[in-house]
Amino acid sequence: MISAVVLTWNSARYVEKCLRSLALDAYRSGIKFELFVVDGGSSDGTREILQRLEREIPELCVILLGENVGTTVSRNIALKKSRGKYMLVLDSDTEILPGALEILCKTLQNAPRVGIAAPRLLYPDGSVQASCKRFPTFLLKIFKFTPVPLIQRLGAKLELYPLEIYNRGFKEVLRVDYCISACWLIRREALEDVGLFDEKIFYAPEDVDYCLRMWLNGWEILYVPEAEVVHYTQRQSHKSLKMAWLHAHGLCYYFHKHNYWLNRQKVYQKIKNSSKKYGIQPPLDVS
Repeated sequence: MISAVVLTWNSARYVEKCLRSLALDAYRSGIKFELFVVDGGSSDGTREILQRLEREIPELCVILLGENVGTTVSRNIALKKSRGKYMLVLDSDTEILPGALEILCKTLQNAPRVGIAAPRLLYPDGSVQASCKRFPTFLLKIFKFTPVPLIQRLGAKLELYPLEIYNRGFKEVLRVDYCISACWLIRREALEDVGLFDEKIFYAPEDVDYCLRMWLNGWEILYVPEAEVVHYTQRQSHKSLKMAWLHAHGLCYYFHKHNYWLNRQKVYQKIKNSSKKYGIQPPLDVS
């Protein structure tokens, strides 16, 4: 069984499409599931949509919070209630395309040391989102926060793998540093080993932190492009100064926690050591 966890916060525009696509793909694939939606105090009609869907989708359990307590806390609330063999972490601005759940489940079934399997993410026009990346550095994040578009693009580019990986025709399964958490399928044994999301991070980079913790504890991160999910990409940190500040705070906490700022090779050496210890294959750039 899959335990799906979806967070909402003023997500009325996308959430119904997200939940219906998830349920439909699970039904068609014969996958049993439970679905938790944690709402962080929405005021745009999201709650009314969820309450209606709760009557229509028997697997759906809606958890209403009084305020937005952050990505990590909200996910952990649902994960603590989950009973599935696999946990699907899913953003509310996504749409599961047919067959994606079955592909991700089979990936975990066939590779016992994979902790997270993540699909290819597509923009609504069908182009590929660069959703699997190298671990960031503090300098690259500064580049991405600057108001100069050229420097922003440089910072983003230096986190990417070779561009052919982000081609729609690319089919190879890859071990990568991390995938953004718009859609993850997590193995329960890995979750129990690594633990829940770090609640000292409010919004981001909780996905980077969690993937690094997976690697350091002997669990691989797989990018599975055969499975596809549409991602409508609500970027909260671009919408308000508060979210941008929380993002920046999370980044500083992350770099301090893992004791690297400018050189990701320090992290790669730790992953190399853990890969030898646990007998797993490291990500692309670690040899």
